[in-house]
Amino acid sequence: MKKTFIIIISISFILNSCKSRTEYFIPKGIIDRTEELKSKLEWTALNDKESVDKYTRIGDSIFGGEIACNIKPLNGIEVKSFKVLAGTKYAKDDNYVYYPKEINCIDYSDCGVCYYGKIIVENANPKTFKYLGKDYATDGVNAFFRGNLIKNADGKSFRVINGPDYFYFAVDQNNVYKHSEIFKSADAKTFYYSKDDKRNIGDIFIIGDKNREWEFIPPGSIKEIAKK
Repeated sequence: MKKTFIIIISISFILNSCKSRTEYFIPKGIIDRTEELKSKLEWTALNDKESVDKYTRIGDSIFGGEIACNIKPLNGIEVKSFKVLAGTKYAKDDNYVYYPKEINCIDYSDCGVCYYGKIIVENANPKTFKYLGKDYATDGVNAFFRGNLIKNADGKSFRVINGPDYFYFAVDQNNVYKHSEIFKSADAKTFYYSKDDKRNIGDIFIIGDKNREWEFIPPGSIKEIAKK
């Protein structure tokens, strides 16, 4: 009888353990408004059970990324003032600007999830923060690319060069930038790209300044050519 009792307790413990491992918090009724809002480029507050760019509000908490496997909400968010700029991955509250600079993934035997890790955009002023396009942004003092500070960039004069997809060039009064790196060979004051240049064929784009020209092939090939 004693052995039978022990066996019953052991089976009950195993079943309860298995049950606790699979009872994950998975929210229901979430409305994703990203597609609806991304063409408007307006900072939008989230209502309960609304999601934009995978920022999701549930009650008085903001989650980042997928919500499963008992992932915890983001720390330090000021929910009352929290807003998202749909289609850019940027968000802000009264204290900070946010961008998913780090995405962590875990894969349990019965649950997998990818969620936002580091999100604070350092040195960004949320009151003056402005999205410029092509993942670039400024707060009037500093400039940023995909949530990272562009070192020594002048946020006041910083602007994006219009171009096709995968054309990530910007300038300020001192330098030309490709992503967050300085394109040292180019002159910032005269740097140009013309969509009407007939030498732009397929994935080949011609960029230049007053002295030189280059053939740019995304994502990273830049080759100097004879100036036309």
